[in-house]
Amino acid sequence: MRALFLIMAVFSMNAWSQDPVSYLNSFDAKVYSLKTKGVKEFVVDIESSKLTKQMNEMMTFGKVKEVIFRTYWTANPERIAIEVIGLPDGFREIKEELKLSIFSVIDNLLPLTSVQRFAGYKFNTAGSPKDIVAQDSTGIANVQSFVLRFDNQDRLTEVVGNKAVGTLVTTPKYEKEGFAAGKWVMKSTSTTSSENGQSLTVKKELKYGTSQGIAVLSEVEITTEQKLESSNAKPMITEETIEFKNYQINAGEALKYFLGDSSKTAP
Repeated sequence: MRALFLIMAVFSMNAWSQDPVSYLNSFDAKVYSLKTKGVKEFVVDIESSKLTKQMNEMMTFGKVKEVIFRTYWTANPERIAIEVIGLPDGFREIKEELKLSIFSVIDNLLPLTSVQRFAGYKFNTAGSPKDIVAQDSTGIANVQSFVLRFDNQDRLTEVVGNKAVGTLVTTPKYEKEGFAAGKWVMKSTSTTSSENGQSLTVKKELKYGTSQGIAVLSEVEITTEQKLESSNAKPMITEETIEFKNYQINAGEALKYFLGDSSKTAP
């Protein structure tokens, strides 16, 4: 029995050392998302009360009741489009900039796979067990390499970026939830970037609800902290809550949108 265990352990280590991409794909398949849940298409309204307040303070658009990012997504083919609702007609450039500002939480709604996230990087095993190195294969990336660290449960615990100047560390937190049928659920992330004596930390807390009997992302609470590392001055801290409302899942509305006007597809 002991001999069998040793053989299996050696085989596992060899498989790990030979195929990091398969390991990453296996990890992604174990993480809960609407994609892994089998959702084919949906529409959702993404709202930020902070953004609406900022729009009213600018006074550019008069009184704004609510700014909504209506998001359309289909799985096959995979397409995503965003419409900005609540602002007057026109102002195309401003609306495009606003769309870019919401993409950081789109990643929490529709996370990329590990291979997609590090497109242009080549994966290799590292010296430490359960570490994978993503090395820039283009020679032009701002971050030359990343180290992806996994725990004994094959759960991603840290991503460290190796930059020419400064540091970049992301710490995701995954937990098991009853609604996820045994898959890992992302509960929070913390990303700290440090460069030239300044640091920026962005923390996200994810909350989930239910729509049409399916567990969905309902809120992302974002805390941003900026500070001078050599100063005793208080850091600048801002907070924002992003809400995800009015899901229409597998109702055909996203399909109708893309079939009706492909020119609205987000770039």
